[in-house]
Amino acid sequence: MYELLILSALIVRDRTGYKLRKILEGNLEPRRQISNGVMYPMLHKLEKAGYITLEVKLIKGRTQKLAKITPSGIDHFEALMHTPIAMDAKRESNFRFKFRGLGRESVGFQRTVLNDYRDATTADIDAYRGVIGHLRNILTDASKQVDVSWSLRTLQLALRVSQTRLAWVDEQLKAMDGLADDAHFTAVPKITTESEENNRE
Repeated sequence: MYELLILSALIVRDRTGYKLRKILEGNLEPRRQISNGVMYPMLHKLEKAGYITLEVKLIKGRTQKLAKITPSGIDHFEALMHTPIAMDAKRESNFRFKFRGLGRESVGFQRTVLNDYRDATTADIDAYRGVIGHLRNILTDASKQVDVSWSLRTLQLALRVSQTRLAWVDEQLKAMDGLADDAHFTAVPKITTESEENNRE
């Protein structure tokens, strides 16, 4: 689904491979670096399929390739947006990629994607709670504490991350309350930085 994020970024404007690589890195979960050896073959594959064009341009005194989406690329973007997300190890990144493109979709579709994410996150929370319950039962044997204590702490972290994700989904769904399914929702959220939070205290 890397293609989805690349095409979503190119719908906004033409971009260099370097900029697309940075966008991709910033949206992966967990965050990681993408090498040129991964990025450029992906761009050439999209070009070969007719979804983008790569033009050599002089940008800030340097010759660079600039990627531009084609009408076929826009159609492919729409098809990818409406492809269900597999519940596998790439699920979190794929949802994030899809979230980036939601502004171009109707409220009904936005709600569907958010509710799918909510269901997946709720399933994670239920699974974490089940394992926590199992480990707590093991703790009745004091000799197991050395093996279980950090497992419980790690599960506590996973549970809190999932609860934060769930709260975020509910916040987005609440912001759409009262909107018709065929409406468009592109309101800009208020983002509070850490320094702004500290100034309020």
